[in-house]
Amino acid sequence: MSDERDKTIIRSIEKANNILKQFSKSESLLSLNDIAQKTENNKTTVLRYCNTLEKINFLEKIHIGTTPYYRLGINLFVIGNQALHAIDLPTRARPYLKRMVEETNENAYLFIERNNRAYCVDTIKGGHVINANTTHVGDSYPLHKGGGPLAILASMEKETQNTILSDLELTQDETDELYARLEFFYFNEYSISQNETYKGTVAVGAPIINHEGDAVGALSLGGIESRFTEDELPKIISVVKSAANNLSKELGQEG
Repeated sequence: MSDERDKTIIRSIEKANNILKQFSKSESLLSLNDIAQKTENNKTTVLRYCNTLEKINFLEKIHIGTTPYYRLGINLFVIGNQALHAIDLPTRARPYLKRMVEETNENAYLFIERNNRAYCVDTIKGGHVINANTTHVGDSYPLHKGGGPLAILASMEKETQNTILSDLELTQDETDELYARLEFFYFNEYSISQNETYKGTVAVGAPIINHEGDAVGALSLGGIESRFTEDELPKIISVVKSAANNLSKELGQEG
């Protein structure tokens, strides 16, 4: 088979992108030799690309002793920051909510956190006739109640968690129960809520993680308790986790 190349693609930009992708948190400084080895290009070619990227502030060159090293430049931060502001989480999440409903027929929700509370910013209702008690757009909950809210809390830094928990004024038994639920999340990567936001309801949640490893929200499926049976629950959990994982990857989560 002949190697058909798309003539609308500029290969030099692909090569420049490949150079930029070699930098990471653990390897923020790379020499010309480092880049040449990682990209499997000769040093002359790499030097031309690095000089060009340096000129447009996509790379910066510094010297350690007499050896020149490169690091990512400020213009990448500026462009990346603009890209982050352009990300509309509800718009990105909407197709996942639709798919979750199609696969389970339960109610799907998108939560975000603001001021230590979880806010429902989008929802799509399932097709079941019995759907009375449910969360609506604009509803908010404390982070320790509900499948989506708890998934956000469980994904926060320990120090932030402890600060939030200290403000909840829980009894010792409630605190112990909450820590047990957080521990459950760490091992299973999803949260489950029963009879918390509405009596007779169950919700399963999983966090949405961005490129920095921070929880920017959560997806969840909820419905009446009688439908979240031992037979149906594994599928519901799988659907929620898969949707949250895929959306997280779309937002740049690594791994």
